[in-house]
Amino acid sequence: MTPVAAPSRIELSEPTPLLRWLESDPVGVALGAIDPIEMWGLVAIAALARRDGSAPLRVSLDSHSRSGGFARAVGFEDVLSGTGGQGTAPSEQGRIVKLARIQRYAPTEPPSDEISRLLLPDARFEDTRRTLYYVLNELLRNVVQHSLDPLGGIVGAQLNRGGRNAAQPVVQVAVADAGLGIPASLQSRHALADAKTALEKSLWPHISSAFDEGETGSAQNAGMGLFFISEMTKLVGGRLVIATRGATLMLQGDEDFENPHGIQQLLSGVGYPGTLVAFEMPAEAAQDYDGMIETIRQRAAERTPRRAIHKWLSFEAPPEGALKFVVRSTGVEDARAAQRFAEEQLLPRLVKRQPVALDFVGISTCTQSYAHALLYEALRLAWARKTPIFILGAQPAVRSTLELLENYALGG
Repeated sequence: MTPVAAPSRIELSEPTPLLRWLESDPVGVALGAIDPIEMWGLVAIAALARRDGSAPLRVSLDSHSRSGGFARAVGFEDVLSGTGGQGTAPSEQGRIVKLARIQRYAPTEPPSDEISRLLLPDARFEDTRRTLYYVLNELLRNVVQHSLDPLGGIVGAQLNRGGRNAAQPVVQVAVADAGLGIPASLQSRHALADAKTALEKSLWPHISSAFDEGETGSAQNAGMGLFFISEMTKLVGGRLVIATRGATLMLQGDEDFENPHGIQQLLSGVGYPGTLVAFEMPAEAAQDYDGMIETIRQRAAERTPRRAIHKWLSFEAPPEGALKFVVRSTGVEDARAAQRFAEEQLLPRLVKRQPVALDFVGISTCTQSYAHALLYEALRLAWARKTPIFILGAQPAVRSTLELLENYALGG
């Protein structure tokens, strides 16, 4: 077999040279021989080169080269050794976020919030920042919940203004792990012919290794992460690459927004030794976050079965005497705390048919993961006990997220 040569360029617009080379199980690489190398490429290589791994890829930086200097500036060596890169730190605010390790079972909301604010500090692009936060949180949750990589994952992010992005700056984020991969993760719950079929199915709503096909979620997982990310890619005119063991998906959103399905390509026999997801979107184009979440809600609802006609989330004023809880007025989402709150405060009261109201005042972004942790079991109990949950102060995107949750929570 002819050895696969290391790529001379690593750009998200043409990911296959790097992926083919990494799947050939190379021994080492000199970063100085690659120019340019984008952040997603460093993430992909770093996840396989961690020195505490079982058989790490050997990497030489050549710090006098442009690519080697870039790698050193974003903490590549630290993340390989494990001596650094445990959190997120700006190399240059508004441009680069250093590589970081994401440990299994670690909370994902704080690093997602920090990265999105470091890359997009300008208030003019708040909707873009909210989209980036949403994508990051779902990607990191996939790593900590499903990869089974004992070393966790690697995350990196960058604002690209040069090269192919000189005319239109883009934000690029990537997450990679050396775990079992998407096909093996889904195989225990779903009938899948091959890796390509598994990867394609992973973009459907309510597909997860946490529950059987036909169901719409478990208490911890809705199986909506990659569905949301792929739909966001289409709606913002972005780019998405998902590579896993045996298959790669490339999705390009239509920049003119004439094709709602984007341009999608699925490759079998080209993959990644684990799972790699790279996402990029225009950094300075006008975005409508609220409208996008509502559009995705509608698309997901069309593909989700319904169990009941009645609504058990009420956006009207609660009755006299209802107990009101302020969900979160400041700070960062905490899905684990939300689930504990539901178990300790909401479920006992719904069992007794006591009216409760949740006030979302001041919350502009509510990820599906957070809403799911807070209300999935509560909604199913509300339906069983015929007791509505009252919602106050919900902004449009938050309301869309909650309505989608209600749709699938009562669907199976």
